[in-house]
Order: sequence, then C-alpha cells, then structure tokens
Amino acid sequence: MLEQKKAKKRQFQPRNPPIRYQPASKKRGSPKLGLLLCGVAILSATAAATLGTYLPTKPLQQYQLSEEEAAVFDGDSFSSNSLFLPSVSRPVNILVLGMSVLPSDVNNPPPETRNLRYKPQVHSVDGLSDTMLLMRFDPNAEKLTVLSIPRDTRIVTEQYGVQKINAANRYGGPALATKEVRELLVGVPIDRYVRVNVLAVGKIVDALGGLTINVPKDLKYTDESQHLYINLKQGEQHLNGDKVMQLLRFRNDGDGDIGRIQRQQLVLRALMKQALNPAVIGKIPQLFEAIKLDVDTNLSIEEFMALASLSPHIDKDQVQTLTVPGNPNGNGRRSISYWLPDSDGIEEMMAKYFDFRGSGTSDNLGDSGQ
Repeated sequence: MLEQKKAKKRQFQPRNPPIRYQPASKKRGSPKLGLLLCGVAILSATAAATLGTYLPTKPLQQYQLSEEEAAVFDGDSFSSNSLFLPSVSRPVNILVLGMSVLPSDVNNPPPETRNLRYKPQVHSVDGLSDTMLLMRFDPNAEKLTVLSIPRDTRIVTEQYGVQKINAANRYGGPALATKEVRELLVGVPIDRYVRVNVLAVGKIVDALGGLTINVPKDLKYTDESQHLYINLKQGEQHLNGDKVMQLLRFRNDGDGDIGRIQRQQLVLRALMKQALNPAVIGKIPQLFEAIKLDVDTNLSIEEFMALASLSPHIDKDQVQTLTVPGNPNGNGRRSISYWLPDSDGIEEMMAKYFDFRGSGTSDNLGDSGQ
C-alpha cells in the first residue's frame, strides 16, 4: 500500500508565488505557538458541540482544498454516532501548524498595515509555519501524543529543492505541508489539519483565566520593529495572555528550536489543565466567534464534537510529548541552520508511538538522513 502511494506522488502548484527561502531573522521573534492548538482543538470542539445547530459542516475552514489536495488526507471520517455526542471511532492524526504573519508574508497585506513604523501582525494563516505538530488522539488508550517537528528540519522537495520544512505552508498551503510531513515521518497517515495564527492565542489564554507556569529562566528581549517587549522572571507564576505570548515568542538564546519546543511543552501542560475546566464552557460561544478569523481546519462539525467527547477522558498529566529525532548542523552563524532528522530514529518513533511501520528512509530527507 505504501509503495503504491509513493508511486503516485502528486505535484502541487503553489497558491502563492514561490519565494527563495531565507533563514528567519533573529530579530523577528517568531512565536512557537502550535502546542496551544491542543487547547484550541479542545475549545473549538466544545464550541462546535455547543453551537452545532447553527454552524456549517466545516465551520472553521478558510482554505478550500482542490480534489487533488484533499486526497493527501485520509478521507474517512473518524467520528461515529451515539445517543449523545459523536465519538472518536479510531486513532486519528491531526497536523497542527502555528504561525505569526507579518504584512511582508502575504501577497496583499491589509491597507491599514501600510506606512506604519513597525510591523504589525495580520489575520492570515499563510506564510512560514513557526510551529508544526502531529497530534495523535487514541480513543482506545484514551491518550494524546504530541510530536513536535522543528521548523528548521531539512527536507528535499520535488519542486523547490532543499528547504526547511516550515516553508511548505508558504509554497502550497496545508496540503503541501501535510505531504512533506508524511514523507518525513516514513508515510504515516494524516487525517486532518489545523492552522492557527498567533493572534488567537492571547484571547484563548485570557478566556481561560490565565495559566500557571514555571518559567525556566529570566527572559528579556526587545524588538521595536514589531513592538515586541519580552520581560519575564524565572519561577512559577500566573501568566495572562500577553505574558504567555512573551514566553512562546522568546527565541534570543542559544537553545534554538529545542529550547522553544521545551517552552511549548510547558505551556501545553498548563493549557490542558485549564481547557477542560467546566467553568470555561460558558465562555465558548464568544471565544469561538473571536478566533474564527485566525483558525483554519478541515475538521467537520461531527469530528469537532467527537474530539470534544473524547477530551475529558484523556489524562492531562499523561500527555506524551515528543520531538522528531535529529541533530543541528551548527549555530547558523556561518551557514543556514538546519535540524538534520535521524531517519532510523523516526522510523522507530513512528512504530512505538503512532503504531505505524513505514518501508524505510523518508523520501524527502535527501542526504540529510542520519
């Protein structure tokens, strides 16, 4: 089956004009926000269940997939009907992409963003994906597994040659991003995607009443070009939406992608504890309306509701958080910095945590597989 799929590789035409990849500027302070999508998925699912009578079939889908693009995803529904809410009928893999989008990242920036002395964030889910996660919901084990894919992961694409994997969303939207992730992870099936803009995150955290997090060290950084001001002290503290954003946007240290992923995982655990609080339910309709411009997903209303019914059964303290095995190629000071994936480690991880056994080395690793 896998060999047949490889023989039928699809060519994607970019929705946006191709750009030559440039390493992200260290001053940009790009946020690592995708782990918050675990909470976004739960909140959106609960919202969909609450508002299901009034919502279209796919209430948060902004990007219309072509027939060819839709074929990248497993088209079978994973929800089954019951007397109450629909339930998740099988393990399901969802690709989560998080991004911060500036006017220069989109083809037609909003007029109000022009002639400003700083770079404001805009409502869009196009551009480079700062965070990439594969979330596996297993209804049989009542377990959630979250695999972080470093955005600097080196891949070799059919159309654009050597790239960092976060460029796939910029070139071909969620379908191309999903295709490249599947090939990186030795063909693991991906059922659905969720894309979220950073602008949704502060609203979500504030709606939850903030998060209690143990900040690992003092974090201080200023970028006047984006009006970005980060100033957090080490230690356990209750953070509002703005402070959580500061924690996730910080990147001015020597830890690179791995340091950012570790901070994401801190936020994930805090968010999971808050997102399932029954007191949050009454705030869902207003929150759902507020974030719809900044979320894009091909999840159907029934699938949202199925995830909502599964979420309370997941042990929040037992969420498995992983990172794609590999090593950095350097500090990026003299060349483009890449995360070089370990193909043997990936194959072992897919078998152990995603119950999937591929046929060997990932197709898009080129000479970088270790």
